[in-house]
Amino acid sequence: MALEEVDTPALLVDLDSFEWNLRKMAREPSDKSMRLRSHAKTHKCAVIALLQMSLGGMCCQKVSEAEVLVRGGVGDVLITNEVIGRKKLARLATLARRVTVSVCVENVMRLVAKWGRKPL
Repeated sequence: MALEEVDTPALLVDLDSFEWNLRKMAREPSDKSMRLRSHAKTHKCAVIALLQMSLGGMCCQKVSEAEVLVRGGVGDVLITNEVIGRKKLARLATLARRVTVSVCVENVMRLVAKWGRKPL
């Protein structure tokens, strides 16, 4: 297909550059106690996430983004934003039964004060 025929918006990837970047990122952490965790914010694509997973875990902002990644085969997701609300927490719990899920929390005591207990 010619570039002019591609319907936009569309994610186009230069595979040579992408693979070079993956290899470069794999070499970057000199301290082996660190683990690289790529963010799905830009591509939101499980296929790309799976390639990035070879270097570590994946992270995203929202439960809905984590659900897409998990449906695409990603088995380790960090949600980098707090998850608030019973419906979102229920969806998060469902994900956590299937794969490894971590969530960033600003202040556990503040959440306990708001919910009357730890939310999970």
